[in-house]
Amino acid sequence: MKKYIYIAKGFLLERMVYRFSLFFNALEKYIYILLIFFLWKAIYRSLGQESLNMSFESTFTYLSLATAIFGLFQTWVDWDIAQLMLSGNLSIILTKPLDFQIYMFFKRITWVILNLLTITFPVLVILRFILNMPISIGINFLFFILSVIISYLIYFSIDFIVGVTAFFTETIWGLSVTKDAIILFLSGGIIPIPLFPENLRKILELLPFKTIYHMPIEVLINKSYTLPDYLNSLIVQIFWLFIFLALSRIYYKLTERFIKINGG
Repeated sequence: MKKYIYIAKGFLLERMVYRFSLFFNALEKYIYILLIFFLWKAIYRSLGQESLNMSFESTFTYLSLATAIFGLFQTWVDWDIAQLMLSGNLSIILTKPLDFQIYMFFKRITWVILNLLTITFPVLVILRFILNMPISIGINFLFFILSVIISYLIYFSIDFIVGVTAFFTETIWGLSVTKDAIILFLSGGIIPIPLFPENLRKILELLPFKTIYHMPIEVLINKSYTLPDYLNSLIVQIFWLFIFLALSRIYYKLTERFIKINGG
């Protein structure tokens, strides 16, 4: 395990060199949240509060948290794997006594730490203590942290599956963009799931994508949740985590045979 910690430490120092990249990445999310505010303010002014299932404050909080979590998870694991494939550096990594999936996890966990400090944590502070949005701090916050950790592991597994697809496609640009669009839409990252039509909402409740954004957000802002609700939410997430972890391991083993190294 020490070798992976050293890997994470090395990439953290490397990432810190590009401070402007961190700044503009965070600025992008703050501007997007500002756009969410004005867009949904206009929607509620046009349709009226009574025509929607959520208040404006709840909707804005929901989508702001979704943006903050998306910023936390945006580590480009799939793009990194594809780039390693194209550059030929993948051959160097695979010859080392490392588990490739664990290596990628620790390499990109440094991005998660920096995204937490520059995006997710500041957004939470702004929503709760400056804008006074409906976020209560109690036992729900502990379950929120656990839920976000599980969500990231699910998201990482999906990213890893998309990334290793480059072993036989070489480029994953279209697949990666499609993956982000599908997950954001079906997990409530663009429109809160409670605002979907009832029939569509029931379908979304059966899909695994809700575990990435919707469930952590509900754990944090749904004041009607009780302890059994929190536990049930975690159980559902853990179930899908095992599914996606197993799929990512199996898929990686199957795609290893298609590796064609380019570059040096």
